[in-house]
Amino acid sequence: MKKICVVTILLAALLLAMPDARAQKFVAAPVEISRETTEIDGRAFYVHTVVAKQTLYSICKTYGADINEVKTINADALTGGLKTGSRLLIPMVERAAEQETLISKPEQPEIVDDGNGDTEEDGEFVLHRVKWYDSMLMLSLKYKVSQEAIMKANNMTSSSLTVGQMILIPVAKSVTITDIDDNAIIDVSEDEFEGDGDDGPKLTIIDPENESEEDWQPEFVPFSGTANVALMLPFSAKTTPSDNFLNFYAGVLMALEDLRKDGTNVNLKVIDMSDFDGAEQMFEASGLEGIDFVIGNFTPESIDEAAAWCDSHHTPLVSPLDQKIEAATYNHRYLINAQLSTATQTMRLAESIDFDPGKDNVIVLGDTGEHAGVFHQDVVQSLDSLGIPYTTVYGGIQNALQGGKTNHVIITSERESVAASAVRNVGLLTRNNNYDIIGYASHKIRRFDSIDSELFSRINAHFLMGYNVDYSDENVRNFVRRYRALYNTEPGNFAFQGYDIASYFISALKKYGNDMINGIAGFPAEGLQINFRFDRRTAAGGMFNEATKNVVY
Repeated sequence: MKKICVVTILLAALLLAMPDARAQKFVAAPVEISRETTEIDGRAFYVHTVVAKQTLYSICKTYGADINEVKTINADALTGGLKTGSRLLIPMVERAAEQETLISKPEQPEIVDDGNGDTEEDGEFVLHRVKWYDSMLMLSLKYKVSQEAIMKANNMTSSSLTVGQMILIPVAKSVTITDIDDNAIIDVSEDEFEGDGDDGPKLTIIDPENESEEDWQPEFVPFSGTANVALMLPFSAKTTPSDNFLNFYAGVLMALEDLRKDGTNVNLKVIDMSDFDGAEQMFEASGLEGIDFVIGNFTPESIDEAAAWCDSHHTPLVSPLDQKIEAATYNHRYLINAQLSTATQTMRLAESIDFDPGKDNVIVLGDTGEHAGVFHQDVVQSLDSLGIPYTTVYGGIQNALQGGKTNHVIITSERESVAASAVRNVGLLTRNNNYDIIGYASHKIRRFDSIDSELFSRINAHFLMGYNVDYSDENVRNFVRRYRALYNTEPGNFAFQGYDIASYFISALKKYGNDMINGIAGFPAEGLQINFRFDRRTAAGGMFNEATKNVVY
C-alpha cells in the first residue's frame, strides 16, 4: 500500500500566520528530519538540533514521535523550556510519510496573475523545502508535474536549486502526493528485477577472429578526479511504475553523497528514457561526450542498439536490472551485465558442491514430470555439464541417502505444497537419523509461509542468489537509518541496487581510469545487496557478473 500524505491548510490559517499592520503573529519555523542518528541501548534515535522558533509540538509531529515520550527522554535538555541549539533525541518510529503542506490560493473573484504574463485559476500548490538530493527532474517526477510548470510557478529562469530553498509546486486537485517508494523492508530476490517469460534474443556468438575490437587498444587515461556518469531510466514509462526507478535513483544519490564525502566529484547526467523513441536517438541527442560510463536499464529488445553505440564509442554500458541481458552480453565488448540469470545462479550452486566421489552423494528431489519447472531443468543441466553424478527421486529419499558421506539434497520443486513437504521430510531424516545432509533449494521457497525458517536451519539449507539483503549487517542497518531520515520511508529493493551499482563502478573508475571495462575483472567487491566478480566468457563478449549472494542456514 502506498503511503500517501496530504495536508490542506485553509487560506484563513495562512493569512493569520502572516504579519500585517496591526499585529505580528508567531510563525513556527519549519522542521526538517535530521540526517544525524545514533543508537543507545539498541534503540535508534534521530539527533535533532533545535532551530529558532521551532516548537516541541511541530518537532514531534514532523518525526511522528509521541510528545510525552520525547519530553521524558530529553528531560534534562528541556529543563527551562525548549532552547535554540538544544540537541534532542527523537526515537525512530514507524510513521507516515513526510508531510508536505498544500497551500490554497486566495479565493478571490478576480484571476490571480502568476507574474509571467499569464493567468491561472484557483489551484493548489505544494510548499517544498529543497534537500541536498533534490533536482528539478526529481521533483517533476515525484509530484507528476512538468519542470516548466514548477519554474513558472516560482518565476525561475534556471532549473538550478539551492538546499533549503522553499519552492511552490503546482498540483492538480485530483493528484495526491506519494512517497518515492512503496516497498517495505524485505529479503530480496532477482524476481523483482526480471521480466515475465523466457522470450528474449537468441544467443549469437561473434567470432573473435573477425572482431576488430580485439586489435584496438585505447591509450590509458587515469582517473581525472571527477566521474562523469550518465544514468538512463524509464522514469515516466506508462508500462513500468516510475516509483521503482525513483527508488533506484534515490539509492544512486546516496552513493554519490558518500563518494563526495570521500573526496570524489561526480557529474551525474540523468536521462528519462521515456522521452525518446529509441536508444540510438537517445544516445545521439543526450550529449554524452566525455561520459566515463553509462548505467542504463535497457530491455532485451533495445539493448543491442544501445550496446552497439557504446561499443563504437568505447564507453562501458552497465545493465543493472534485467537478467535477460545476459544473452546480448556475449555480443558486445563494452556491455557489463550486473545481473545474474537464474541459470548462472544454479550453475554456481552446482559448483559449490565441489563433488568428491568418495565423500559426496548428490540427490535431486524433484517434482512429478509435468510439474518439473525451469529450476529443476537448470539443476540437472548444471550437474550434467560438470560431470557430477546424481540420483533423481520423487517423494521418499531415505533409500537414496548414504551413510558416511555428505548427502547433498537439492529440492527442485518451486510449488509451495511440494517444496514444504520436501523440506519437512528432509528435516525429519536429519533429526532422526545419523545422515549428514546439506539441503539446497530455489530462493523462491524462502518466501513460502508454510515453511518455518527453523526447518531451513535443520537441513543446513544453502541458497545461492543474485540478490539478498542481510539486515543483521551493520552497514545495511546504517543505510536503512539514513534512507529513512532522508526520504521518510523504507528503502526498497531498487534503492539498495542503485547504491551498490553506483558505489562499485565509480570506485572501479577511480582505480582503473578509462580501462575500467577490463580492470573490473580483478576487482571483486561485496555490496549491501549484490556482490561483484566480473569476467569475460568469450574474447569478443562483455563482462558478466559471476558472484552470488549466498545464504546458509
